[in-house]
Amino acid sequence: MSIGPIIPKLGPDRADEGLRIAYHPLDFGDYKLELQLTGDGLERAMKANSDFEVPTEPIILARYKKSTRTLTTYPVGTTFGAYFLEPKYLHLKTLILEGVVSPMVAMEDGDYLYYEELPNGIIREPLAGFGLAFDMRFIVESAERQSGVTTLRFSEDKGVSRKGDTLSMSYSLFKRLRRDINRTHRRSLDLANKAKREYLDATLNLMLDPEFELPIGDGTAKPVADILAETLIGRSRSAEAEAKAAARTVKKSVKTLAEKEPAELLDLRREIELVSLEELIELFEKKLGQAGLQERHWQEFFNGNAFVLQLAFNLPALAFGDQVAVGGTKFDGSGGKLADYAIKLGLFGNLALIEIKTPKTTLLERKTYRGGVHAPSQELVGAVTQILDQRHQLQNEINSKKVASKAYDVFTYAVPCIVIAGCEPATDDEKKSFELYRNNLRDVIVITFHELLAKLKALHAFLSKPPSTVAPATDTLTR
Repeated sequence: MSIGPIIPKLGPDRADEGLRIAYHPLDFGDYKLELQLTGDGLERAMKANSDFEVPTEPIILARYKKSTRTLTTYPVGTTFGAYFLEPKYLHLKTLILEGVVSPMVAMEDGDYLYYEELPNGIIREPLAGFGLAFDMRFIVESAERQSGVTTLRFSEDKGVSRKGDTLSMSYSLFKRLRRDINRTHRRSLDLANKAKREYLDATLNLMLDPEFELPIGDGTAKPVADILAETLIGRSRSAEAEAKAAARTVKKSVKTLAEKEPAELLDLRREIELVSLEELIELFEKKLGQAGLQERHWQEFFNGNAFVLQLAFNLPALAFGDQVAVGGTKFDGSGGKLADYAIKLGLFGNLALIEIKTPKTTLLERKTYRGGVHAPSQELVGAVTQILDQRHQLQNEINSKKVASKAYDVFTYAVPCIVIAGCEPATDDEKKSFELYRNNLRDVIVITFHELLAKLKALHAFLSKPPSTVAPATDTLTR
């Protein structure tokens, strides 16, 4: 049982002022660590993110069990901003460290809390939210690519193994991987710097003296990417390297193909688009079948496949920025409310705002209003109102944002608002109610995840037809 928390006092000049650690001693030498916000911390959190919600439950950072010398941590973001107090990782929720002898949090100079014995590469500070150091994030990402893994466990056991949702790794393997990652990073930087110097020297010499002859076989006449590829993988190229080389050859030949063989170029483009679209549709369907994917996951998915939004809404657009601030000072998210996506449209630089929810978002109230009519859900109304408010703030702040971000070719003459949420309503009454609601919204397009998938499938079917049999394109699914 707990006998009351012990709260070490931190120095007033700490960068994480506003946070504190509560140490809760338990029976048998066990304890737990709780992250707490002071009044200053709450004020900083609200200032960094106006949508911040005060936690209603204690934020447990770690639990220590003396009998097994096990420290179980729950990595959380402790930087004031959009992801403050949210889990650090997408799927990985728990980091277990075995063989931790020290039953107490070590203190240095009275204000620095850390676990001295934890290996390099593992965050030792509770106030930093635990987890792995930033340059070790690739290990976390690799673990998360193992479907269903939510716990990463470090122990003295040999090698790596998996049991259920737990991926176990030995400390010695982690040490080796950490060293290999750092060694690879340093070697890549050295190679990159060497390739840049050689390329620039050769280019300047050739520009200054057309008769200048490069030493045979040094590779300096090639682009930096080619020099790096050959240096890193050797002269004997792998299949992946050959594919990349082929892709570079095609890219260099695009202009010639367009002039001499335009039909071949169009066929090649169709084939590339078809393969990419098939893979995307398969991945999209797989994700729709997974339960519990949060908004952040879908936002990252669309961020990595931005052309989905271009295809779905007929926007000749490029992603302008992920998590773009619409009420702060810059387009980089440093303050104010956030739009999930802002898209830079056409030649005029006009912006579109896209709010991404999840397929599980409720679109309509379950209980009928009257006469078989269903009112829009609070979630849907909230999303529509939210994106309209974001547009209002964006239009009010656009001039200051352009100056702060030095992005002067962006305008807000007429900002389209798009909400992606929920799935297709089940009953005819629900479908009617949903259509009546969204088609009478003046400035907001609402589309479900299933409709977005249907658009992609329709486009794939269109591209799959031989050019001679393709009828003039019409987009019957406007939402």
